[in-house]
Amino acid sequence: MSEIQRFFETQQDAIVANWIHRMDIAFHQLYDLELLHARGLKFTHLIADVHTPVERHRDYSMYLRWCEVMFQRNIPIDHIMASASFYREAFLETISEFDIERAELMRIIACVTSRIDDLAMNIYTYFWNHARGKIEQQDKMIEDMHADKLNLIGKMASSMAHEIRNPLTTINGFVTLIRKALPDSGLETVKKYLDIIDTEFHNIEQQIKGFLSFSRKPIAEELYTSANLNELLEKTLMLVNPLLLNENIELMLKREEGIRALIQEAPVMQVFSNLLNNAIDALREQKDERRILVHIFSEGDYTYVKITNNGPEIPHHIQQHLFDPFVTSKSDGTGLGLAICKQIVERNGGSIAFESNKEETSFIVRFNKLMES
Repeated sequence: MSEIQRFFETQQDAIVANWIHRMDIAFHQLYDLELLHARGLKFTHLIADVHTPVERHRDYSMYLRWCEVMFQRNIPIDHIMASASFYREAFLETISEFDIERAELMRIIACVTSRIDDLAMNIYTYFWNHARGKIEQQDKMIEDMHADKLNLIGKMASSMAHEIRNPLTTINGFVTLIRKALPDSGLETVKKYLDIIDTEFHNIEQQIKGFLSFSRKPIAEELYTSANLNELLEKTLMLVNPLLLNENIELMLKREEGIRALIQEAPVMQVFSNLLNNAIDALREQKDERRILVHIFSEGDYTYVKITNNGPEIPHHIQQHLFDPFVTSKSDGTGLGLAICKQIVERNGGSIAFESNKEETSFIVRFNKLMES
């Protein structure tokens, strides 16, 4: 009989009793002591047979069932780590009083502690793999629910957009007829009003395209072109300039010349328009000086459009979900504007992010850069 076998045959009860005592102190009345005793003896058999690989031991399948039961019962992993540590301490305390030569003592300690570590690693690995599987399954469920939600939004947006587009097309047709029917003298009188109708019609058209971007249906006239972002921003600023004047907002434009991006011009203009209008809305709460800074610049392979306002901070409770549909801090907002912006930007190979604090809020749109020839 080897010294290891002799030690465990004579000392297994002492080791298990010591281990249970430590478990009871640490986790008083949380675990059944009789069940711990039975499992402690089985675990000791696994430890004692150091010459049999853990995976080949006759009790290994039972050990895996314990792992499964503990995982299903949500036993905290720190309890399991503590249990392994308590067993090691119980073993070391017991063997320190065992009559054996020093060299053999050190060999037994090395073999047994290695065996304890192997079994502990088995259960940690089991917990990690199954916890990861559970997390992945939950993530998949969340993704599916999000996809279903976006699909429903797409159907609603498509239906609503078409319902709006039909009467708008009729209005636009009658505006065209009015232009043709009026004599030159009469047309001069109402021309500026008809031009305003045309401009607003164009703005609503862009909003409709934004709604349709949630739909799976392809949107017409969305060709990718090499666009000068400075020129695109200037066109957008012309549309929002009346609002800036009306709200007494100072606009500062800081730009780097000679940068282009391969994008869909009309939808990206809608993104810039939405971000500028959001900045204007935010500044309505600002009593003091109102400022918007539009900064166009490039770094490395990317070009950036950063729109900053000195309005209030975006509420913390919505920041994490700011680009999700129906998330808004406005009492009269739909919560679709930023979600549409994100979808348009990503469809154009870009990204959109924000920074917000008590002093200012910035939205940063990034695209791949094309250098002007």
